[in-house]
Amino acid sequence: MQDKSDRILLCGGQVLTMDGANTTQEAIVLEGKRILALGSKDDMKALAGKHADIIDVKGATVMPGLVDGHPHLLHFGALECGLVNILDATSHEDIVSRIKERAAQTPPGEWIITTPVGEPHYFLRRNFRDLLEGRLPDRRILDHAAPAHPVFIQAWAPVTPNTCAFNSLGLERMGISHATPEKVCSVSIEKDDTGRPTGILRGNVNNYYTNDPFWLQIWSKFPSPPEALWELGVYYAQADFAKMGVTSLYEAHCMEAEHIRAYQSVADKGDLSVRVVAGLELFNSPFNPHIETTPERLRERLALGLTLQDLDNEQVRVNGVTLSRGGPCWPGFLRQHEPYRGPEREITRGHTFVPHWTEAESVRFCLENDLRLNMVMGGLRDHDDFLDTLTEIAMDGDIATRQWVIQHSILIARHHVKRYADLHFDMTTSAGFSWGKGVMYGERMGKEVWPHLIPLKRIIDAGLNLSCGRDWGPNSRFEHMALSQSFEFCGSEYCNDDAEHAISREQALACWTRNGATLMQWEDIGCLAAGNYADLIVVDRDPLSCSIEDLKKTGVLRTLFNGQTVWNDGSL
Repeated sequence: MQDKSDRILLCGGQVLTMDGANTTQEAIVLEGKRILALGSKDDMKALAGKHADIIDVKGATVMPGLVDGHPHLLHFGALECGLVNILDATSHEDIVSRIKERAAQTPPGEWIITTPVGEPHYFLRRNFRDLLEGRLPDRRILDHAAPAHPVFIQAWAPVTPNTCAFNSLGLERMGISHATPEKVCSVSIEKDDTGRPTGILRGNVNNYYTNDPFWLQIWSKFPSPPEALWELGVYYAQADFAKMGVTSLYEAHCMEAEHIRAYQSVADKGDLSVRVVAGLELFNSPFNPHIETTPERLRERLALGLTLQDLDNEQVRVNGVTLSRGGPCWPGFLRQHEPYRGPEREITRGHTFVPHWTEAESVRFCLENDLRLNMVMGGLRDHDDFLDTLTEIAMDGDIATRQWVIQHSILIARHHVKRYADLHFDMTTSAGFSWGKGVMYGERMGKEVWPHLIPLKRIIDAGLNLSCGRDWGPNSRFEHMALSQSFEFCGSEYCNDDAEHAISREQALACWTRNGATLMQWEDIGCLAAGNYADLIVVDRDPLSCSIEDLKKTGVLRTLFNGQTVWNDGSL
């Protein structure tokens, strides 16, 4: 007799395989962690057997679980999980109520830290200005919420300048008083009519991607996070990823060894509901701008990346190292040849985290040790420097066999794309970068950079394998797919949807499924085929044929990972 728990039949709608030929089927049968077969409803029902679990999808669409090419699941989860969540707060009264609730559970004298207000991470569609009062609460209001605790309302990257808030005890802990100047470095300290700080600070006050000396000293005074934070971040965030239909991640930016071990630990406990490929960051400058760049340190990190390598694990694989020489445009870190305006309207050409020689040493080591290299590229100067390094080393034939990765590619010209295609690089980026930062790029750099801003069609037409990730963009990955076609700029009526940007619907879905599987070098995910892992989702509409506006609203009804339901909205 067939064990009922062994097989699951999904039928009653269409099965979108994402196999590259737009193949659809009527039904799919899962057996344990794998897909057994796809075909007609009658054939699959007979194959599943009378004891199979049957999920009638009621006209919905079954498709592969999404592959996020740049998710930061662990990082964003860890940043948020211990905080008082005021993202959806509507007023000061609302914020005070939530802080009071936390204060009642927290020993006096310990920090109470909150999220920002609004929609992460650009805070364009909603932010603290949308509170009933139109501003953040000052120290007096926060004192009322928690008079015995230091309180801090965070400002999250990448938006710069930004705004944060302390209560009176928080200001005291940070050494900010009436004697502190109204502006220190790039941080403005708001004061009342008596000259006393109100608790509101503005400027380069982000939680990371900041190099302001004053703010970095302030940040160093916060208590160190607990050792379990990263593992807690995985538990906290993976539920939201399941709700969004994401079942696989390419985590190769800002990853430390302890971050990788957190994923491995959750997997070892049988609790991880995503598949992960991770890569070690060589110099984690976004979180630690003071990190010392020495040849000894680089060799040590490269050797660690090689030691961590694990290409065969069923759930968490480690493959490669990552080098980032610059950062985003908002704080003025994007590396460009032409000068542009930074967050305080100062003239900059970007900020270089690590020197040029680190590229050559990393390339040589990765070639000699068959270690995958990820390069995080923001500005045009990043690409030019790296391609010059590859020319100096002159080992194009060897590089072309390695499937190395270019991440972000925020600004990228045609000749860069062609060279990367000749070298068989993979590329991962996000349409959300264009949506969230397009207006800012026009203001800071000029509209002449828009043709090079996330040109998805240019990349695909060159023959590169392109995958997409959320990073800082909208939470819905289906909204990202819509943005890959519309190329709208948030807060503007402008759409950057020319012939080198906008891609087809099938290409957009492929960037989040089978192309992501290719990026991860994971053969049995990314499309629905017999023998592949049973990582799939049920969505409430046909994402291939619905309108762009409808695509943004796509809801995930159920997510299955390894054949087990990890998200269910209750409708099926």
